Amino acid sequence: MSTRVSTPFTPRPSLRSLLAKTQSVAPSETPVQFQINYHAAITRDSCADGSIGASDLSIIILANMATDLDQFDSAVHFDNCAFKPGVERVSELWRLIEAETDKQNLYNLFGTMIHTVQDFYAHSNWIELHQNVSPLPAWDLKVESLPAGIVSGRFLLDSPKLCGPNAPTHDQLNKDSPSSPEGSKIVQDGPNQGQTLFRLAFATAVEATVVQFSRLKKVVHGA
Repeated sequence: MSTRVSTPFTPRPSLRSLLAKTQSVAPSETPVQFQINYHAAITRDSCADGSIGASDLSIIILANMATDLDQFDSAVHFDNCAFKPGVERVSELWRLIEAETDKQNLYNLFGTMIHTVQDFYAHSNWIELHQNVSPLPAWDLKVESLPAGIVSGRFLLDSPKLCGPNAPTHDQLNKDSPSSPEGSKIVQDGPNQGQTLFRLAFATAVEATVVQFSRLKKVVHGA
């Protein structure tokens, strides 16, 4: 059975105001709080070559941020160890993107899709499992390639719940901001020594989103 794909969100005025605030953050800077602002920053950093125009990129960013309005589907955020449903969501959204003829709808679909891709790094222990590797690899979005021990945080509001009983909670595992308990941890040795888990999650999410933008450019501009 295919995973339910959330309808692309129409950005609300409050989200447009938030987007205006994030425009003041330079691509090389880290905003004050991977929460909603971080999704905007990751997305801008991932498309810094200007191949997607500013107005179109704004549509993508708004759809990305608006995805956080859905806090009830584990697949949307890779919560509750919903790795297979999350991959199915990304795949189904790509099917819709590649079939879409309206450019604004296409960018809305892409924005909500990359939100899911980005959340994987903040909500799972992928970063912890690879913290001694540099550069950290981006996941290829194939369930069979997930490493042993992979888990994402248990989040009460989301379903389905696919974690075992001993999995950490979302609060314990998330790297959504540099001030979260897990995000603020500093790597003590190895090639990433001195880096926080948040910064590693942010950088790896950028790399993963670059891959998605490369595919989008082929859809929009042709290969």
